[in-house]
Amino acid sequence: MANSITGVNDDIISSGAFQAFVKKMTPLSAFSRDFSSDVARPGDRVSIFRETYPDVAAADKTTQADYTIQDCDSDSVEVVLAQPKYVSWALDDTEVANSSAVSMDRYGSGKGNHIATAVVQDILDVVTNANFGAAGFVGAATTFDVDDVFDLKDAMDDDDVPESGRSLVLSNAYATNLLKDNTLQTNQNAGDGALREGSIGRVAGFDVFTSNIIPGNSENLVGFAATSDAIAVAMRYLQPQEGNTYSRAEPITEQDSGLTLGLRDWYDNDSGTRKRVIECVFGKLTGNATGIQRITSA
Repeated sequence: MANSITGVNDDIISSGAFQAFVKKMTPLSAFSRDFSSDVARPGDRVSIFRETYPDVAAADKTTQADYTIQDCDSDSVEVVLAQPKYVSWALDDTEVANSSAVSMDRYGSGKGNHIATAVVQDILDVVTNANFGAAGFVGAATTFDVDDVFDLKDAMDDDDVPESGRSLVLSNAYATNLLKDNTLQTNQNAGDGALREGSIGRVAGFDVFTSNIIPGNSENLVGFAATSDAIAVAMRYLQPQEGNTYSRAEPITEQDSGLTLGLRDWYDNDSGTRKRVIECVFGKLTGNATGIQRITSA
Protein backbone atom coordinates (compact mmCIF):
# COMPACT_ATOMS: atom_id res chain seq x y z
CA MET A 1 0.00 0.00 0.00
CA ALA A 2 1.30 3.40 -0.94
CA ASN A 3 1.86 6.39 1.31
CA SER A 4 -0.04 9.05 -0.66
CA ILE A 5 -2.44 10.51 1.89
CA THR A 6 -5.06 13.18 1.30
CA GLY A 7 -7.68 15.12 3.19
CA VAL A 8 -5.77 15.94 6.35
CA ASN A 9 -3.32 18.48 7.70
CA ASP A 10 0.40 17.85 8.04
CA ASP A 11 0.41 17.48 11.82
CA ILE A 12 -1.85 14.43 11.68
CA ILE A 13 0.31 12.88 8.99
CA SER A 14 3.46 13.47 11.04
CA SER A 15 1.83 11.94 14.10
CA GLY A 16 2.05 8.54 12.44
CA ALA A 17 -1.54 7.59 13.25
CA PHE A 18 -2.59 6.87 9.70
CA GLN A 19 0.69 5.29 8.63
CA ALA A 20 0.42 2.87 11.54
CA PHE A 21 -3.18 2.12 10.59
CA VAL A 22 -2.33 1.40 6.93
CA LYS A 23 0.60 -0.86 7.82
CA LYS A 24 -1.48 -3.00 10.17
CA MET A 25 -4.26 -3.37 7.62
CA THR A 26 -2.17 -5.40 5.14
CA PRO A 27 -3.94 -8.75 5.86
CA LEU A 28 -7.04 -7.30 4.21
CA SER A 29 -5.15 -7.22 0.90
CA ALA A 30 -6.13 -10.88 0.62
CA PHE A 31 -9.82 -10.13 0.07
CA SER A 32 -12.29 -8.38 -2.21
CA ARG A 33 -12.59 -4.86 -0.90
CA ASP A 34 -14.17 -1.51 -1.56
CA PHE A 35 -12.48 1.26 0.44
CA SER A 36 -13.44 4.87 -0.12
CA SER A 37 -13.71 8.28 1.53
CA ASP A 38 -17.31 8.52 0.30
CA VAL A 39 -19.73 9.46 3.05
CA ALA A 40 -21.87 6.64 4.46
CA ARG A 41 -23.71 5.70 7.64
CA PRO A 42 -23.84 2.50 9.71
CA GLY A 43 -26.44 0.25 8.15
CA ASP A 44 -25.73 1.44 4.60
CA ARG A 45 -24.93 -1.24 2.04
CA VAL A 46 -21.86 -1.19 -0.20
CA SER A 47 -21.92 -3.25 -3.39
CA ILE A 48 -18.64 -5.08 -4.03
CA PHE A 49 -17.88 -6.74 -7.37
CA ARG A 50 -17.11 -10.44 -7.10
CA GLU A 51 -15.90 -12.74 -9.84
CA THR A 52 -16.74 -16.40 -9.30
CA TYR A 53 -16.02 -19.48 -11.35
CA PRO A 54 -18.92 -21.94 -11.65
CA ASP A 55 -18.39 -25.62 -12.35
CA VAL A 56 -19.75 -25.71 -15.91
CA ALA A 57 -18.68 -28.49 -18.24
CA ALA A 58 -17.54 -27.74 -21.77
CA ALA A 59 -20.30 -28.19 -24.35
CA ASP A 60 -20.16 -29.85 -27.75
CA LYS A 61 -20.88 -27.68 -30.78
CA THR A 62 -23.24 -29.47 -33.12
CA THR A 63 -23.68 -28.60 -36.79
CA GLN A 64 -25.60 -25.36 -37.39
CA ALA A 65 -26.72 -25.19 -33.76
CA ASP A 66 -26.49 -21.99 -31.73
CA TYR A 67 -23.88 -21.68 -29.02
CA THR A 68 -25.22 -22.24 -25.53
CA ILE A 69 -24.10 -19.22 -23.51
CA GLN A 70 -22.88 -20.24 -20.09
CA ASP A 71 -23.13 -18.09 -16.98
CA CYS A 72 -19.81 -16.60 -15.83
CA ASP A 73 -21.31 -15.74 -12.42
CA SER A 74 -19.68 -12.34 -12.17
CA ASP A 75 -21.84 -10.53 -9.68
CA SER A 76 -21.73 -8.26 -6.68
CA VAL A 77 -22.36 -8.74 -3.00
CA GLU A 78 -23.76 -6.19 -0.60
CA VAL A 79 -21.76 -5.54 2.55
CA VAL A 80 -23.57 -3.85 5.41
CA LEU A 81 -21.55 -1.21 7.25
CA ALA A 82 -21.45 -1.86 10.98
CA GLN A 83 -21.19 0.60 13.86
CA PRO A 84 -17.83 2.37 13.69
CA LYS A 85 -14.88 1.43 15.83
CA TYR A 86 -12.87 4.31 17.21
CA VAL A 87 -9.98 5.32 19.44
CA SER A 88 -9.73 8.62 21.29
CA TRP A 89 -7.35 10.62 23.44
CA ALA A 90 -7.18 13.95 25.21
CA LEU A 91 -4.75 16.30 26.94
CA ASP A 92 -5.69 19.12 29.25
CA ASP A 93 -3.90 22.46 29.57
CA THR A 94 -2.04 21.42 32.72
CA GLU A 95 -0.58 18.28 31.12
CA VAL A 96 0.68 20.24 28.12
CA ALA A 97 2.08 23.06 30.30
CA ASN A 98 3.99 20.66 32.54
CA SER A 99 6.01 19.04 29.73
CA SER A 100 7.22 20.35 26.41
CA ALA A 101 7.34 16.75 25.15
CA VAL A 102 3.62 16.17 25.59
CA SER A 103 1.44 16.75 22.53
CA MET A 104 -1.60 15.19 20.89
CA ASP A 105 0.46 13.99 17.93
CA ARG A 106 2.84 12.07 20.17
CA TYR A 107 0.14 9.46 20.76
CA GLY A 108 -0.88 9.09 17.12
CA SER A 109 1.11 6.02 16.12
CA GLY A 110 -0.10 3.95 19.06
CA LYS A 111 -3.70 4.97 18.43
CA GLY A 112 -3.39 4.06 14.75
CA ASN A 113 -2.12 0.62 15.73
CA HIS A 114 -4.98 0.15 18.18
CA ILE A 115 -7.78 0.92 15.76
CA ALA A 116 -6.23 -1.16 12.96
CA THR A 117 -5.94 -4.12 15.32
CA ALA A 118 -9.59 -3.80 16.30
CA VAL A 119 -10.75 -3.60 12.67
CA VAL A 120 -8.61 -6.46 11.34
CA GLN A 121 -9.50 -8.78 14.20
CA ASP A 122 -13.19 -8.01 13.81
CA ILE A 123 -13.04 -8.93 10.12
CA LEU A 124 -10.92 -12.03 10.62
CA ASP A 125 -13.16 -13.41 13.35
CA VAL A 126 -15.10 -15.15 10.55
CA VAL A 127 -12.07 -17.30 9.64
CA THR A 128 -13.34 -20.35 11.49
CA ASN A 129 -13.91 -24.05 10.99
CA ALA A 130 -17.66 -23.42 10.71
CA ASN A 131 -17.22 -21.01 7.79
CA PHE A 132 -14.25 -22.50 5.93
CA GLY A 133 -13.80 -26.08 7.07
CA ALA A 134 -10.96 -28.01 8.62
CA ALA A 135 -7.51 -26.46 8.75
CA GLY A 136 -5.22 -27.03 5.79
CA PHE A 137 -2.20 -27.08 8.11
CA VAL A 138 -2.05 -27.97 11.80
CA GLY A 139 1.24 -27.75 13.67
CA ALA A 140 3.85 -25.68 15.44
CA ALA A 141 5.61 -22.78 13.75
CA THR A 142 8.90 -24.72 13.81
CA THR A 143 7.39 -27.32 11.47
CA PHE A 144 5.97 -24.91 8.88
CA ASP A 145 8.05 -24.75 5.70
CA VAL A 146 7.88 -24.36 1.92
CA ASP A 147 6.54 -27.90 1.49
CA ASP A 148 3.54 -26.97 3.62
CA VAL A 149 2.88 -23.92 1.44
CA PHE A 150 2.80 -26.17 -1.61
CA ASP A 151 0.41 -28.48 0.21
CA LEU A 152 -1.91 -25.51 0.77
CA LYS A 153 -1.61 -24.70 -2.93
CA ASP A 154 -2.50 -28.28 -3.79
CA ALA A 155 -5.57 -28.17 -1.55
CA MET A 156 -6.78 -24.98 -3.25
CA ASP A 157 -6.08 -26.48 -6.67
CA ASP A 158 -8.20 -29.51 -5.74
CA ASP A 159 -11.04 -27.12 -4.80
CA ASP A 160 -10.71 -25.39 -8.21
CA VAL A 161 -9.84 -22.10 -6.54
CA PRO A 162 -8.60 -19.61 -9.17
CA GLU A 163 -4.81 -19.35 -9.25
CA SER A 164 -4.81 -15.57 -9.58
CA GLY A 165 -5.30 -13.42 -6.50
CA ARG A 166 -4.13 -15.97 -3.94
CA SER A 167 -2.61 -14.71 -0.69
CA LEU A 168 -0.92 -16.27 2.32
CA VAL A 169 -1.24 -14.45 5.65
CA LEU A 170 1.01 -15.71 8.46
CA SER A 171 1.65 -14.78 12.06
CA ASN A 172 5.21 -13.72 12.83
CA ALA A 173 6.52 -17.06 14.08
CA TYR A 174 5.25 -18.97 11.03
CA ALA A 175 6.56 -16.37 8.60
CA THR A 176 9.94 -16.39 10.34
CA ASN A 177 10.26 -20.15 10.13
CA LEU A 178 9.35 -20.00 6.45
CA LEU A 179 12.11 -17.43 5.93
CA LYS A 180 14.57 -19.85 7.52
CA ASP A 181 13.72 -22.61 5.04
CA ASN A 182 16.83 -23.38 3.00
CA THR A 183 14.70 -23.96 -0.09
CA LEU A 184 13.53 -20.36 0.06
CA GLN A 185 16.92 -18.90 0.94
CA THR A 186 18.75 -20.64 -1.89
CA ASN A 187 16.15 -19.96 -4.57
CA GLN A 188 17.63 -17.49 -7.05
CA ASN A 189 14.46 -15.38 -7.15
CA ALA A 190 13.37 -15.44 -3.52
CA GLY A 191 16.66 -15.80 -1.71
CA ASP A 192 17.86 -12.23 -1.98
CA GLY A 193 14.71 -10.78 -0.46
CA ALA A 194 14.58 -13.41 2.26
CA LEU A 195 18.19 -12.92 3.37
CA ARG A 196 18.67 -9.18 2.85
CA GLU A 197 15.23 -7.79 3.58
CA GLY A 198 13.51 -10.53 5.58
CA SER A 199 10.82 -10.43 2.92
CA ILE A 200 9.16 -13.58 1.62
CA GLY A 201 7.49 -12.01 -1.42
CA ARG A 202 5.72 -14.74 -3.40
CA VAL A 203 5.80 -18.47 -2.78
CA ALA A 204 3.90 -21.17 -4.69
CA GLY A 205 1.66 -18.58 -6.33
CA PHE A 206 0.81 -16.79 -3.07
CA ASP A 207 1.47 -13.16 -2.18
CA VAL A 208 2.75 -13.51 1.39
CA PHE A 209 1.83 -11.10 4.19
CA THR A 210 3.01 -11.17 7.80
CA SER A 211 0.77 -10.01 10.64
CA ASN A 212 1.05 -10.04 14.42
CA ILE A 213 -2.66 -9.37 14.97
CA ILE A 214 -4.31 -12.51 13.57
CA PRO A 215 -7.01 -13.50 16.09
CA GLY A 216 -6.94 -17.05 17.42
CA ASN A 217 -10.76 -17.24 17.23
CA SER A 218 -10.65 -19.88 20.01
CA GLU A 219 -9.39 -22.30 17.35
CA ASN A 220 -5.64 -21.63 17.47
CA LEU A 221 -5.71 -19.70 14.18
CA VAL A 222 -2.23 -18.48 13.19
CA GLY A 223 -2.70 -17.76 9.50
CA PHE A 224 -4.51 -18.71 6.32
CA ALA A 225 -4.23 -19.10 2.58
CA ALA A 226 -6.99 -17.21 0.79
CA THR A 227 -8.48 -16.21 -2.49
CA SER A 228 -10.10 -12.82 -2.84
CA ASP A 229 -13.72 -14.02 -2.95
CA ALA A 230 -13.51 -15.67 0.48
CA ILE A 231 -14.43 -12.45 2.31
CA ALA A 232 -15.68 -9.10 1.07
CA VAL A 233 -14.77 -5.96 3.02
CA ALA A 234 -16.06 -2.39 2.70
CA MET A 235 -14.96 0.86 4.36
CA ARG A 236 -16.43 4.37 4.31
CA TYR A 237 -16.31 7.77 6.09
CA LEU A 238 -18.86 8.79 8.73
CA GLN A 239 -19.50 12.53 8.40
CA PRO A 240 -20.77 14.50 11.42
CA GLN A 241 -24.07 16.31 11.29
CA GLU A 242 -24.31 19.93 10.24
CA GLY A 243 -23.99 22.41 13.08
CA ASN A 244 -21.10 20.59 14.77
CA THR A 245 -18.38 22.66 16.42
CA TYR A 246 -15.38 20.43 15.69
CA SER A 247 -12.15 22.24 14.85
CA ARG A 248 -11.71 19.62 12.15
CA ALA A 249 -13.87 16.76 10.94
CA GLU A 250 -12.59 15.09 7.79
CA PRO A 251 -11.60 11.79 6.18
CA ILE A 252 -7.97 10.65 6.12
CA THR A 253 -7.52 8.62 2.94
CA GLU A 254 -4.72 6.63 1.39
CA GLN A 255 -5.25 7.35 -2.30
CA ASP A 256 -4.23 4.08 -3.95
CA SER A 257 -6.13 1.69 -1.70
CA GLY A 258 -8.89 4.00 -0.46
CA LEU A 259 -8.26 3.02 3.16
CA THR A 260 -10.07 5.67 5.17
CA LEU A 261 -10.27 6.87 8.75
CA GLY A 262 -12.45 9.68 10.04
CA LEU A 263 -10.83 12.41 12.12
CA ARG A 264 -12.67 14.54 14.71
CA ASP A 265 -10.63 17.13 16.58
CA TRP A 266 -11.87 19.79 19.03
CA TYR A 267 -11.12 21.82 22.14
CA ASP A 268 -13.44 21.67 25.15
CA ASN A 269 -13.50 25.15 26.66
CA ASP A 270 -15.28 24.02 29.81
CA SER A 271 -12.58 21.55 30.83
CA GLY A 272 -9.61 23.13 29.05
CA THR A 273 -8.99 19.88 27.16
CA ARG A 274 -7.98 19.11 23.58
CA LYS A 275 -9.75 15.98 22.31
CA ARG A 276 -9.27 13.81 19.24
CA VAL A 277 -11.09 10.79 17.80
CA ILE A 278 -10.19 8.62 14.82
CA GLU A 279 -12.82 6.16 13.70
CA CYS A 280 -13.46 3.54 11.04
CA VAL A 281 -16.79 2.50 9.52
CA PHE A 282 -16.56 -0.90 7.84
CA GLY A 283 -18.39 -4.12 7.09
CA LYS A 284 -17.59 -7.69 6.07
CA LEU A 285 -19.31 -10.62 4.37
CA THR A 286 -18.12 -14.21 4.00
CA GLY A 287 -18.21 -15.63 0.51
CA ASN A 288 -16.60 -18.69 -1.07
CA ALA A 289 -16.41 -21.42 1.59
CA THR A 290 -13.50 -23.08 -0.24
CA GLY A 291 -11.66 -19.77 -0.57
CA ILE A 292 -9.65 -20.11 2.65
CA GLN A 293 -7.33 -22.82 3.92
CA ARG A 294 -6.84 -22.13 7.63
CA ILE A 295 -3.50 -22.58 9.42
CA THR A 296 -3.71 -23.50 13.10
CA SER A 297 -1.13 -24.29 15.74
CA ALA A 298 -3.11 -27.21 17.23
